[in-house]
Amino acid sequence: MAQLIANFYWIGYVLLALYWIVAVVAIVAEHRDPTATLLWITILIVLPGVGLLVYFFAGRDWKRIHARQRWVADLRALREPFMEPFYDRYREFSDAAVAAYRGTPTERLIRAISTERGNGPLPVNDLEIFPSGAEYFPRLIDDISKAQRSIHMQYYTWERDELTTEICAALMERVRAGVEVRILNDFLGSFRYRKDQLDALKAAGAHVGSDMTQIGRVNYRDHRKITVIDEVIGHTGGINIGQEYIDGGANFPSWRDTGMRVTGPAVGELQKLFADRWYEVFRENLFKPRYFPAPDTAVVAKPIMTHVVAQGVEERWSSSTRAHEIAISGARSRVSIQSPYWVPDPTMLDVFINAALSGVDVRFMMTGLPDKKLAYNAAESYWEPVLRAGGHVYLYMAGFMHAKTIVIDGTVSAVGTMNLDIRSLRLNQELMVWIYDEAVARRQEEIFEADLEKCVEVTLEVIASWSAFKRFKHSASRLGSNLL
Repeated sequence: MAQLIANFYWIGYVLLALYWIVAVVAIVAEHRDPTATLLWITILIVLPGVGLLVYFFAGRDWKRIHARQRWVADLRALREPFMEPFYDRYREFSDAAVAAYRGTPTERLIRAISTERGNGPLPVNDLEIFPSGAEYFPRLIDDISKAQRSIHMQYYTWERDELTTEICAALMERVRAGVEVRILNDFLGSFRYRKDQLDALKAAGAHVGSDMTQIGRVNYRDHRKITVIDEVIGHTGGINIGQEYIDGGANFPSWRDTGMRVTGPAVGELQKLFADRWYEVFRENLFKPRYFPAPDTAVVAKPIMTHVVAQGVEERWSSSTRAHEIAISGARSRVSIQSPYWVPDPTMLDVFINAALSGVDVRFMMTGLPDKKLAYNAAESYWEPVLRAGGHVYLYMAGFMHAKTIVIDGTVSAVGTMNLDIRSLRLNQELMVWIYDEAVARRQEEIFEADLEKCVEVTLEVIASWSAFKRFKHSASRLGSNLL
């Protein structure tokens, strides 16, 4: 019996050693950042069972996994031949935009995005910025009510309240009128809300689905917000579908967010992003002329040029993150940024510090009334180096600040869905719309200045007053940055 037990232990030791070898080889072969590689090796070795489970949910590199899936090649074969002629139609506008910024940091930004995304800027006939849900949703509902051909909606969160009742009623009327309606929501982001309204739309003929449903991708979310109506009206920004995005709901006295509405050829880029996600979920090809701006779509004499910059597991370059880094690095006088969260990766933190050290007026605004205490604690640990470099950090105190905007030198700006935290910078499906127009940039800076009146500024004196325990709490909160 003793010999049998001894043999059993030896078999266990051999299996454990084989597990360690396989784990180390597999992680090293992924070519990750050395710090991340060592972290995952340590977790898998020290915690063989639990570590493997954590790695399955939060550690696998879905960029590599995604690239090997057969349907990805099928989608590319559908998308690229369709989109190339679409981009070619507006090449003269793209070339003119590059020429207009020749020799400036903005030219570098345009060229970098064009290389990453495979297309230049596209023209917008009309662009509206809405600094609140109360201003934004009536416009969205009006557009839905007037739709004649198709309505495509993709949101991280679709709640169940009085606003969704109104929106679903407008959608139901359009479905019954014969309009094609497709709705895609992030599975986890909308999980806790009842689906009876969406189920009723589905029963009436709308197509409704959930994105990112695979259990292995629970750490990768679809955080985009997109509505495309009749191919030439597009909506995006930070606003999800829910009443709290108007009034703050039960947890906040108000809600500050930014929505955007555009018309014209550039809407085709939002449609492309929707079609990509829709194909992955349903394998339905939406890369067809009837879902994109027609070749004879009118372009105004002086269009606003825009770049839709998206990223996710299917994107090689993390384009939205890289665009921020390039734009901030090229700033000459002032950077004004809003994000509810601030958990930057090392590169983004260095970009902020470098800009501030070089004399650029770096102004970062985030919420002072957090919805996620852990994320807020982590954010506090990043303030000091930015302040010591000469930057400014402001906390919005009138309600929850959820806007995701950036303005560079008062001339170029962006609105979108990307927060300045690890989840958005590295993991989630995100998008930002870069706008090469001084009037729009001035409008966004006016909104920023108005928001400053509702902020308190973080100072080095405040940080110096923190206790050792508070600082430790901040540092500990940073450890879970990939999950915040």
